[in-house]
Amino acid sequence: MKVKICGITNVHDAEYSIKKGAEFIGVILDYSVKRHGTEDLIKEIKNIKKTGVVGVYTSMPDANEINEDIIQLHFDHSPGDVKYIKNVLKKNVISVIDISKNDYLERIDEYKKAGSDYILLEDRSGIVNRMDDLRNIDLTGIGLAGKISPENVSNILSLNPEFIDLSSSLESEIGKKSEKRIDELFIKLGEKNALKQY
Repeated sequence: MKVKICGITNVHDAEYSIKKGAEFIGVILDYSVKRHGTEDLIKEIKNIKKTGVVGVYTSMPDANEINEDIIQLHFDHSPGDVKYIKNVLKKNVISVIDISKNDYLERIDEYKKAGSDYILLEDRSGIVNRMDDLRNIDLTGIGLAGKISPENVSNILSLNPEFIDLSSSLESEIGKKSEKRIDELFIKLGEKNALKQY
């Protein structure tokens, strides 16, 4: 299972997350969001991590400057939007789906058929509240987000998602990650992996 640490606003937090084992680093490219970054920050992170840098968009990206490996469409988007990113911008795609909406199973199918590389199911009230629903879904290629923290990550891992996405639960303040919280996360993940070996 992979880890995506999102809401990265500075190189230090990116570097520390990568060192600890994060496969994906997410930078939000929307200035109205408090924990936002920039394309320049993405360029700096790319000097450390050659792949797995995610630009998170709340509307369709401008094709002028895109340095990230993966474009995360964190808004209500169409299968055509996915095809545009894949075929015109030549980037991988994470399609975000609000699991609180009733049509999320149909959306998963639509985005997969359109070519999304990953699907991210999110419940902002807490994805742990949807554990029963998620047990019946094949989570191959699907990540989970929504108030995942070092305290509840063990429960989430029982679902065997492709990846988990964490942001605010790892912060010491808005836009600044806590090394202690990141350490706690990867200690928990290490404990879980050790148990699987027995």
